[in-house]
Amino acid sequence: MPTTYEPAEVPAWPAYAFVVTDDGRVTVSGPLLPASEHPDRASAIDAVAAAAAGLGRPVRAQATEPDGAVWLLVISPDGAVGELAGGGQRGKAPKKRAPARAAGSPAPAAPSTAPGADAGAGAGTVPTPRPAQTPAPEPAPVPAPTPVPEPAPAPEPAPAPAADPSPAPAPTPAPAAGPPVTPVTPGSLADAVTHLNAHAAAGRVDHALALAARLDDQTANALGLSHPDALRIREARARITSMAGDVSGAVRLYRDIAERWHYQGAGEQAEAVADCAHALWLEIPDLETAIQAGVAVVRMRNQIPGESGSAFTAVVEHQARLEAARDAAARAERAMTSH
Repeated sequence: MPTTYEPAEVPAWPAYAFVVTDDGRVTVSGPLLPASEHPDRASAIDAVAAAAAGLGRPVRAQATEPDGAVWLLVISPDGAVGELAGGGQRGKAPKKRAPARAAGSPAPAAPSTAPGADAGAGAGTVPTPRPAQTPAPEPAPVPAPTPVPEPAPAPEPAPAPAADPSPAPAPTPAPAAGPPVTPVTPGSLADAVTHLNAHAAAGRVDHALALAARLDDQTANALGLSHPDALRIREARARITSMAGDVSGAVRLYRDIAERWHYQGAGEQAEAVADCAHALWLEIPDLETAIQAGVAVVRMRNQIPGESGSAFTAVVEHQARLEAARDAAARAERAMTSH
């Protein structure tokens, strides 16, 4: 029997979403994971189990089947899948993944509630109906080839016209091709960061920011969002984003980088990047913008609290002061409008 968890046993954050398509693919989204499509349920569960392992505890997930059925699940760091008691429509709790059904074996009698069966050690499956098998259509007969008629004799060539003395029009130039895609290698990334810094130092911050965003996407697609080289490129992007005046955007980029270093066990890198996010947040002059960015900083410091938890305590206190100042300003405005 799968484990049943009470809602109080599993924190509401983070929560992940599985969307199962008719062909068995599963799209996963949620905190600390890029939205991605997986070929089967087993790999989708493994991705969320890795995030749960980073937290050291089970996490919540909601799976939506192609027919609209919703399953409320709990995924453990070891990949085991349980059910969340109560709260919302859900089917029968899924069991642990069993070996895949052999080809030709009959489909389950009740496909609307039977869980899927992807192979995987120690991991659970998200249930799904299996479509009924239908016989393959018989191939259509191949028509006989039609004889090709003999070609007619070519006509006598007409005499060539006299040459036109006017020059022929110049051909229309083809559109210029875009810059070639440079393979992502440590050497090419180092050169790219050098160019980014040179553009920023020369005052071409907007140009440097556009290049940094494109390089960040290219590196993440080639190496993965959490690859160390991809994180270093994103750190350069965060720095240039701050130079361009988007301090709140830079704080969120630094927060993402710090948490990814943290989940890889790179404590020194995580702390250094978290300090950058923390320091930039304190510089945001607009009260509401600072409060919104502070939500991300508090979450980050909850995981990377600094020595003896001092950094976490500091951000919680600063966020409380910001919210108190906002509330006081709102009360003062209401008092002025009432007179």
